[in-house]
Amino acid sequence: MDTLTAQGLWQKNVDLSALTSTRTGGCCDFFHAPMTIEALLEDLERARSLSIPVTVLGCMSNVLVSDRGIAGLVISTRAVKGIEIKGDLVIAACGERLDAVINKALDHNLAGLEELGGIPGTVGGATWGNAGANGLEVGDRFFYSDYITASGKLRRMPSYCDAFSYRSSPFEEGDTILCTAFRLQPLGATAQARVRKEAFKAKRIERGQFKYPCAGCFFRNPPGMSAGALIDEAGLKGLEHGGAMVSPYHGAFIVNASSATSRDMYELAEIVRAAVEKRYGITLEYEVRLLGDF
Repeated sequence: MDTLTAQGLWQKNVDLSALTSTRTGGCCDFFHAPMTIEALLEDLERARSLSIPVTVLGCMSNVLVSDRGIAGLVISTRAVKGIEIKGDLVIAACGERLDAVINKALDHNLAGLEELGGIPGTVGGATWGNAGANGLEVGDRFFYSDYITASGKLRRMPSYCDAFSYRSSPFEEGDTILCTAFRLQPLGATAQARVRKEAFKAKRIERGQFKYPCAGCFFRNPPGMSAGALIDEAGLKGLEHGGAMVSPYHGAFIVNASSATSRDMYELAEIVRAAVEKRYGITLEYEVRLLGDF
């Protein structure tokens, strides 16, 4: 283990609060941000050989990391970049920002992802969680993903797989997405598509998504309903607990308003869930991934 850190491969006891979009969370035992898919595969193989638990994350925008940290190795894929255009396919490495992929597609007169404009996060995370907005989900444009299983087997998830659903994908716990191919629509000109994409992004900014550190939507929408609307109607917008607050702009967002801890954010989320359940008889489910011990 000391050899690994001495060689500069993995860092020890890295404070994840500097990396998470909530600006909260504790340390991990080991941390690495590989710059290539080959280096990512080496990390996974090394961890398997040492029986070290692995948590693979992108830009850490849809997670809440425990203040007690995460055991084992945390791999951030945010530096694993690369976008390739093949006809109407846009093939993006797992660490590419989704917004960058949309821009690259439009540069090549390929449209179809504009509704996802402004979603923070990487291709790997967006594919894993079937990210969506404005009526479009990643699964709607998914063609294939290359990924590696927990046992180290390289696989391709094809487009005919119909297992994508609301904020859910066919990938299993322990699978690591390496790249995703999107099948898009060729256009003669993309000026209008660019305007639409920027409008969706501006809408996110206008509703205050980036005003405070946050993980994005904390709660999934119940079938046929809006979690944000339920929270708003329950009078919970602006509710504070410790340094955490229910966003005054969007009820489904729990934000770090003033030096919050992950525990503050989690406890406030539980207060919100209890209030909504008491008023409507609906139990909100988490959209964010809770990592570590809460």
